[in-house]
Amino acid sequence: MKTLGFIHTAWMMVEVIKRELNTFGLPVRAFHIWDESVLIDFMKAGEITPQVIRRLCHHAVSVEEAGADIIIFTCSSTSPAVDVVKRFVNRPVLKIDEPMAEDAVKKGRRIGIVATVATTLEPTSRLLKEKASEAGKEISISTALCEEAFQAILQGDTERHDRMVLEKAKALSREVDVLVLAQGSMARLAWPLGQQVTVPVISSPSLLMEKLRAMIKASEG
Repeated sequence: MKTLGFIHTAWMMVEVIKRELNTFGLPVRAFHIWDESVLIDFMKAGEITPQVIRRLCHHAVSVEEAGADIIIFTCSSTSPAVDVVKRFVNRPVLKIDEPMAEDAVKKGRRIGIVATVATTLEPTSRLLKEKASEAGKEISISTALCEEAFQAILQGDTERHDRMVLEKAKALSREVDVLVLAQGSMARLAWPLGQQVTVPVISSPSLLMEKLRAMIKASEG
């Protein structure tokens, strides 16, 4: 049985991942590291600093030493740093949003990104462009940022968070071919939003689970 090590920067992602693992019924063990200070420092600096990269590397090494067969980072904002982290461990390292970016590029040329944290927009846009380049496709990216929703969920007001995200996403959907919910914390809104718009809505946790399932199956021969 494979062991998965998840590294989070937001407490709500622990429950999101636990729920997805249960839904998909993957035959794995899983454990979690949560360090909110990474996201706080990143948001304060407005960029990934050497100090943030060093802490992420430390977490990855700790997860590897704790027995993880696969290491997963669940914060889209820190995705660019993961490429550095990979050099310091001897296990596969996944970004939660990589399968989502690949799927978005397949589904449309005009891609809309919905985010509640400003630091997520640039890394997600960059990843989408990388995947489009790999696929030989040209894309255009539009964004909708709802920072007030992030503050609402930090205060435990999920109803207000959801209402604000849905409003922004529905408006953006009129301009794009596919909507990307850039943060895993919005994953539960993919289905209700999909009932209210005419374009595909994708989020990262479920696509990550499909990727993990494929990796585990391949490793078992």
